[in-house]
Amino acid sequence: MTVSFWHWIIVLAMLALYVWPISLILKRIGFSPWWSLVALLGPIAWIGLWVLARSRWPIEDRWS
Repeated sequence: MTVSFWHWIIVLAMLALYVWPISLILKRIGFSPWWSLVALLGPIAWIGLWVLARSRWPIEDRWS
């Protein structure tokens, strides 16, 4: 079983257009940008978004 050229184009496009902006947002609000990889896991991404919305953001601790 081999991976075609188009498979790698799709993977790179997902990283560039989907994961990279999410990692920038997470970094800006004080979380590790590595959490952006959760966005690739389908339904788990919805759970991660809910947890992010309900958690205390590290950047809030700097201002209080």
